[in-house]
Amino acid sequence: MSASFINGYVINKIEYQDNDEIILILTESGKKISCISLGSRKVNSKNGRNLFVGNFCTFELFLAREKNKISKLKKCSTIRQIQWSIQISNWFNILCECIIKSSSEGKKLFYFFEFILKLYKTKKYSEKKLILILLHKFCLVEGLNLEVNKCVLCGNKIVKTISFKNMGMICNECFKKIKPQVNYSLHFSKLIFYLFNSKYSKIDEFLNEFDLAIKLILIFIKDNAGIQLFSNYY
Repeated sequence: MSASFINGYVINKIEYQDNDEIILILTESGKKISCISLGSRKVNSKNGRNLFVGNFCTFELFLAREKNKISKLKKCSTIRQIQWSIQISNWFNILCECIIKSSSEGKKLFYFFEFILKLYKTKKYSEKKLILILLHKFCLVEGLNLEVNKCVLCGNKIVKTISFKNMGMICNECFKKIKPQVNYSLHFSKLIFYLFNSKYSKIDEFLNEFDLAIKLILIFIKDNAGIQLFSNYY
């Protein structure tokens, strides 16, 4: 069986037996491939030197031909190496978890991963802002969105607050009718408005609302996509 050469990111590693690892790769086509890497936990392993989460590599693989079989890594060489400081950051761990748990595959998943990495490299974004943006982008990858430009219930463009349960903004009249348990502040609702309109430069005005927004969007993803992302913000 001939080997295939595939470029992609190392997304996850799981220790297996004494010296081996199970590697999850996100390919350039947005496909997720799990493969076994024999001996890569040994000190003198050449593959082990390249298999850092976040590295963009060329993988020489013997691809599994059946669904219940796992691919086998022959050789790995690094094209772009990730900074070690990124690997221990909260935003990066959430990003990788998004890829691992995503129900989607395809180019949009690969572009999502690269987009967040490129934002980080600009050095213009705080960790919490980066998490907010990546959670918004992940919502779009999973087909989730909030209607933030009008009342999600009646279409009125004059809105009062956000309702995650109803998946959008609601106006004053609808607020009175449905009587939601929470009435979020104007500042918080504005943050969600700008975030879900992809106007990321505007959200810096609402720094005090970032923690609550992260927490509620994580819950929104869990409730509507069935994906629980583990985070300190719960």
